[in-house]
Amino acid sequence: MQDPITTRSALKIIESPPPRLLQAATQWLADNSHENLELERGLDFIFHNNIAFEQIGGKLAIAMLNSEISGVLMVEPNQTNASLEASDRITAQMLFKILQSKGVPRRVFTSNHVKNWIHPFLLENYRLRREYDQIVMICNQVPGGGKGRWAKPEDKEWLQAYEAAYIAERGSGSLNRNWDLLIAAKQIAVLENNGEIVSVVKRGRDTAKYAGIFAPLTFAKYRRQGFGYKLLAFFISELLQERPAVHLWLDDDNTVALALYNSLGFQQIGQCYTGYFSEKGIDW
Repeated sequence: MQDPITTRSALKIIESPPPRLLQAATQWLADNSHENLELERGLDFIFHNNIAFEQIGGKLAIAMLNSEISGVLMVEPNQTNASLEASDRITAQMLFKILQSKGVPRRVFTSNHVKNWIHPFLLENYRLRREYDQIVMICNQVPGGGKGRWAKPEDKEWLQAYEAAYIAERGSGSLNRNWDLLIAAKQIAVLENNGEIVSVVKRGRDTAKYAGIFAPLTFAKYRRQGFGYKLLAFFISELLQERPAVHLWLDDDNTVALALYNSLGFQQIGQCYTGYFSEKGIDW
């Protein structure tokens, strides 16, 4: 995206946008911000499920500049997650003010260039707990050597152990997932070895163009043995039957995972940022 000269007087912020504008914002993200797939898929989910987002405590705002969309903000209920995208610095900062008015976001997700515009304000107003610069990648070819299966109800004990391991390593997740629902919807794939599940991956929310890979994990004692590759190759082959490409993001300093995804045929399309925050003066 460019950083054109923008005046505050020319900028219009539309809060509680109507469905047609919400759909237009989703398309704007698809056309202009491949790095912020989380926001795109969030808006798409709200639109297609006709969710009264603000009635359940969420916040949506769309910035317009000369009748064209220039930015989008989505804050989930209870300030759990906030995602922001903008085409210029002033739009980003105006949307940040709306975010600030909602309280302290626990997590902020945006593209790398927007991060550069709002990062000083994040640090000024909130206590930083941790942050990650991340690489956005896509794959549109079926890798060879795939092996795995969709999770079954009898796998739930393993899935709970997987979630606990992911939380311990990444600091995010939930031990209260509805595994039956996820299993029935084919949202989780696993790889077995000698009767034990060694690797697990979940499906993220899709966009119009991309199917999502989310939270892959191989249990520690089974790493460096090729299990992660086999499961992801299986998973990608399944998802490419439904979407033209598969997407994910990973920390830019995770060289092991980057090498794995490169071997699977992924290509980088941009960079994004995730920051976790709390109120200043409060320790976690």
